[in-house]
Amino acid sequence: MRLNDFQISPNFNLREFQCPCCHAVIVHRKLVSLLQRLRERQGGPLVVTSGYRCAPHNAAVGGVANSLHRRGLAADVAVAPAAQRAFCEMAKEAGFAKALAYPERSFVHLEVLQ
Repeated sequence: MRLNDFQISPNFNLREFQCPCCHAVIVHRKLVSLLQRLRERQGGPLVVTSGYRCAPHNAAVGGVANSLHRRGLAADVAVAPAAQRAFCEMAKEAGFAKALAYPERSFVHLEVLQ
């Protein structure tokens, strides 16, 4: 069994949220719950491209010092640029506090409030 390799919801595994450089992970249960809800509404998989970030990794990717990724309250999800607008609307309807499109990088940034 790999580090952090266990289900935390019907469709998400903890390792999907771990920092890619050190494998540390913090993920708020509300973030997982809303991602699960969004996945069910979408009717297909969601690929988390960035979950928890340790301080060095956050700096390396250009994240702000107070990034919610550092507290387990944000995730980036792969979404094709053409679908991002509709996806952001669906995310807000699902309960996310913020859904920010990044069409030039093919992901949507999602945030929850604690």
